[in-house]
Amino acid sequence: MADYKLKFMIGRGRTFYDYSELISSVTVSGRKGAAPRSISVVLFDSEGYAMKRASVDCGSGQTCVLYLDGKEIFRGLLMTETKSSARKLTLKAWDNCIYLSNSKDSFSYKKKTATQIFKDCCKRAGLTVGSAVDTGKKISELVKSNATYWDVIQEALSETYKSTGRRYYVRSEKGKIYLWQRKDMNAMPELTVSTNTESYEQTRSIYDTRTRIKLVTSKNKTKKSYTNKALEKKIGKFADVQSVDNDAKATELNQKIATFKEEKSIVSQSLSWTGTGDIAVISGGCVHVKISALGLSRVMYVDEDTHTFENGKHQMKLKLNYVPDWKKNGGSSGGKQDDTWNKNYQVTARSGLNMRKEPNGAIITTIPYGKTVKGDGTSKNGWHHVKYGNNTGYCYSIWLKET
Repeated sequence: MADYKLKFMIGRGRTFYDYSELISSVTVSGRKGAAPRSISVVLFDSEGYAMKRASVDCGSGQTCVLYLDGKEIFRGLLMTETKSSARKLTLKAWDNCIYLSNSKDSFSYKKKTATQIFKDCCKRAGLTVGSAVDTGKKISELVKSNATYWDVIQEALSETYKSTGRRYYVRSEKGKIYLWQRKDMNAMPELTVSTNTESYEQTRSIYDTRTRIKLVTSKNKTKKSYTNKALEKKIGKFADVQSVDNDAKATELNQKIATFKEEKSIVSQSLSWTGTGDIAVISGGCVHVKISALGLSRVMYVDEDTHTFENGKHQMKLKLNYVPDWKKNGGSSGGKQDDTWNKNYQVTARSGLNMRKEPNGAIITTIPYGKTVKGDGTSKNGWHHVKYGNNTGYCYSIWLKET
């Protein structure tokens, strides 16, 4: 007996047909940084199902829709159909982001935000925008020839992250395209050995590690540099160079250095995980992982997800990356930058933001939208240590905008 109920529809316009009874297996997957999520559905296709054999045509613009327990979890364009001697029909579809990744154009933007670039690319691709958060930071110039819409959007989001430390991602839902900031982690899924884990594999690497960076202008003037002397002494010199505007401010330069420290000047770590499926876990989101054998009890980003529904079971395979333990503008990990509350943050969560005793710990209070809190410059597992009124605790940083 399956512990879930799947409904699979194929059609066009207002006419759709239900092929749920023919399902042999379903796989839904996505990867951070890749445009569309995809689905692969294997249907029985023998004479025994003559009255219900699927009539599909990938050349007619058919749409595939998958529901899990009554909730739509995928909608996309049917692009591949394969019939085999095993009398099975395999269908593959990609969500509407495929129009962003499979179309090219030339682009020239000046003083535009990633949000504005995102909306323009969607308009050019003929896509409907559901909603788009304001990324704020204006990018001085972004020029691309013979590039996909997706590559342009991703470059804009990457530049925004380097300058602000805020992460955003693009998602297709019910045929519309959305630009979202990382979701609040107050109620994120948890992965533990005792409840839903089947297997895991941890990897550590210095292949992409860099020990020093220079921020240079178009006139080859160095605006700021940083060297991780302790790490360089151990592994040798690996240098990086990034371009910045001639008039780049100190705040932006410091943020780029901080981003470099977190992303590049570290020993990178990743975790491959397999276990019981939870459709809420998808690439671009976060989970809390507890694996005592690895000494893990922390927040991790989902880089890749694959959900398989077969023989009544829902299994998922994930590739996870580590959220930095400490997020600060200077100094090494461990301990406060100083003992003053010298940072101001504004709460951007519309429903209010929970302050917790520890990351994922007990709730102390809920801070209303728009309120200002003080920070002491330290973070833990992606959570800022803050003060609001007479309370001090941790708030998830994605919902705190530095002012």
